[in-house]
Amino acid sequence: MSRALFVLMICVATRPVWAFDCTALVTSRYSDVEISKAEPVAPGAFTPSDQSGSDVSTTIFHELPAFCRVVGVIRPTADSHIGFELWLPEQWNGRYLQSGNGGFAGEINYGGMVSVLRNGFAVASTDDGHTGPGAAWALGHPERVIDYGYRAVHLTSVISKQILAGYYGRNSSHAYFSGCSDGGRESLMEAQRYPDDFDGFLVGAPGNDFTGVMTYLLNLEQAAASLQQPLTTAQLGALQKAELARCDAADGLADGVIENPLQCRFNPAELRCRGASDEKCLTEDQVRAVSRVYDDTRGGRTHASLTPGFRVALGDEAAQWPYWLGPVPKESGLSETLSQMFSENFWPFVVYSDPKIDFRRLDLLQAVADARGRTGALLNSVDPDLRALRAAGKKIIQYHGWADAVIPAQYSIGYYEAAEKYSGTDNRDFYRLFMAPGVEHCGGGPGPNSFGMSYDPRPFGAGYDPSRDFNPDHHILAALVHWVEKGIAPEQIVATKYQDDDATKPVVRTRPLCVWPKVARWTGKGSTDEAKNFSCSTANGPNR
Repeated sequence: MSRALFVLMICVATRPVWAFDCTALVTSRYSDVEISKAEPVAPGAFTPSDQSGSDVSTTIFHELPAFCRVVGVIRPTADSHIGFELWLPEQWNGRYLQSGNGGFAGEINYGGMVSVLRNGFAVASTDDGHTGPGAAWALGHPERVIDYGYRAVHLTSVISKQILAGYYGRNSSHAYFSGCSDGGRESLMEAQRYPDDFDGFLVGAPGNDFTGVMTYLLNLEQAAASLQQPLTTAQLGALQKAELARCDAADGLADGVIENPLQCRFNPAELRCRGASDEKCLTEDQVRAVSRVYDDTRGGRTHASLTPGFRVALGDEAAQWPYWLGPVPKESGLSETLSQMFSENFWPFVVYSDPKIDFRRLDLLQAVADARGRTGALLNSVDPDLRALRAAGKKIIQYHGWADAVIPAQYSIGYYEAAEKYSGTDNRDFYRLFMAPGVEHCGGGPGPNSFGMSYDPRPFGAGYDPSRDFNPDHHILAALVHWVEKGIAPEQIVATKYQDDDATKPVVRTRPLCVWPKVARWTGKGSTDEAKNFSCSTANGPNR
């Protein structure tokens, strides 16, 4: 045999299967599954042609590797229609990752798929069993509520791994789930219900007590509706300035970021107008509303605490308050606050099956009881029993922004501590929580907010993508992979703040995120904008 012929045979034998039979996957047969499309996608820019529930004419993802795109529907019941996509890269690293959704889902999470595809993962996502925004799909469709709650994610995992194995001729070496917000809820749901589906779970800002989060948002909407005069931009600025003046330096540094808002003792009454109202003070009505928003959601005659409150967003009101309590900025393109959007969908369609119900008049105590009784078993992922996951050697990394006004950070701390209390031991051998100061919901905010989270930071344009730097010291998904596959648990993750939150611009600050309950403390030497000058400690004040 000639050397040239030998080399040719080797090249043919090792050439990726995708180049030959990607389109053949459309004829594959799996139980309760219909594959509607299987197409090879060339490297470069890619525009999804049939993204559910939105206009994709300008949705262009740049600099993608070559992959096989599989589009399908799973029908476990006569009333189910679970859309999913699976992307199989030409240069596969042997791993499978499933990307979670947000809000009420209703579309494939392409942004969450892109960044991990670039890192060589086979990746899938589901629309959770319905298309389009809102939750009107739940009315009269109890099976679709189950699909949204947990079945869609689980079955997408099962089917995608079957397709993947047939395509590559082998199973994935490791499987991961990554999600934020509702995707964080999904991640914990998988960890609790189906721990065998994945080896590692990345849990971002989870709405795992889903009925509790919806009650919290209903309280925000009712508080906003009670305001006789909404807060102006100038009043929000004055409120934020007063909070920072009182609480910013409590961690030993005045850096524009409140380390732990729960330790901030700020009373909105400090800004009560003493005479005629102006843009630097709050009216009595506004003080009451702000105090209600910051406090826990309360109900009943005893005003018992029902859910955590908005106060973790202290020092970031100017950015977040308008979206959740109004007035909504004109440039946002929104016609209503986000708390109204969630409330007008969840309570009429999911809980009460009555589109005409006036959610603003609901009694909070009764509402949360109804929500938990009717939907909690399907939607809430709050079971603290993680023994099966731990025994199997699986790992969880969870993160939450301290400035999260959508899902207060207390939800993550509460579940993490409940799981540890249930186990009766230190859970850090398999479960670690990282709190991110000054970070809003799943990203953004005044603090260092880039650390490889579960979304693509620049989904609609070209340019530098920090998710490509798959370094476990800076990238939280890489840290999870490193822990699962190398057995090295992360002690800290270095987060980065870019100018204008644009990764193509200079770095403004880096700061370590520490394993809860530790926090980053300045050593007293060197720049406070460099992570190397901080250490993780449980002590108060700078370490000197």
